[in-house]
Amino acid sequence: MKRLSFVIVLAAALCALCAAGCSNSSESSSTQPQTRPGATLSEPQVTTQPVTKSAAATKPAKATTNKKKKTTASATSPARPAQTPAATVSPTAPKNVPGDTISGANINPNIGSIADRVTNEINSKQVTGISLSESDIELTVSETAEITVTYTPADAMYKICSTGLSSSSVAEITGKSNTGIKIKGKAAGTCVLTVTSQNGHKATCGITVKRNETITDDSKIPHADLCTADNVNRWAAEITAECQSLGMKQNASLKGVDIALDTAENADKTQSYNEVKSAYVQSVKTQLESLVEGDYKDYVFNCYVEAKDGGEYYINVVISKEAE
Repeated sequence: MKRLSFVIVLAAALCALCAAGCSNSSESSSTQPQTRPGATLSEPQVTTQPVTKSAAATKPAKATTNKKKKTTASATSPARPAQTPAATVSPTAPKNVPGDTISGANINPNIGSIADRVTNEINSKQVTGISLSESDIELTVSETAEITVTYTPADAMYKICSTGLSSSSVAEITGKSNTGIKIKGKAAGTCVLTVTSQNGHKATCGITVKRNETITDDSKIPHADLCTADNVNRWAAEITAECQSLGMKQNASLKGVDIALDTAENADKTQSYNEVKSAYVQSVKTQLESLVEGDYKDYVFNCYVEAKDGGEYYINVVISKEAE
């Protein structure tokens, strides 16, 4: 019985001791940090409470160290010496290159820029004179001739010229290049050909056109050769003579148009002078019959020529009753 009581007391004591130990253990873990195994009482205790990180604490320690090193190096490094520009060396022109050749291989700064050399090259090749192979020529109607243009110097640049005739009714330019000009006679008369270079130099040639005696009034020729100022005036004279033969008197001061003959109507034909004259005279007679009332002797008339563009003409006839 005594043994049982002893066991009970011992168990109660163990329970109390165990409860006290658990209480101390819980209290110690909430207020004190755990120590490393084998640590002595003299070692400093490290708190385990969490620490709030500041903005400065987030920067790595290594970055702070590098910044200090850079600052130190800048403070201790000596200033850089100023750079001295390299001396300019003129290139040497290669051998076997002509002196007047413009290329990247032989440009020497001492003789100027490329632009200057090109300008000098062009100026040295300007036209300084112009001449023609003929100073005077003679042509017949419908005959052509070619005049050669020569420039000085022979190798001049910009061989461009303009041409002009003092009378387009006597002759015409049928072909032109910078080295040759073709001239064709249109009607009997004289005119002057003027050739002008691009920079203003001039040369002239006198042109004389004569009637071709081998062409008769019955020879059929193209309209361009037939419709000349000389022939148109002759046709007008034939019409004048026909009106006078009807008994009408001529009044040269009379102007107006009652009958108009257009030479362009024959532009696509090949005819003779007499064929055209006959058609023109008959046309005028037919139209006069419808215009005249009574006797022709009571009328006056005038027949005159009017030039058109393109080398064509009008032959105009105007009539009026003679004043009583």
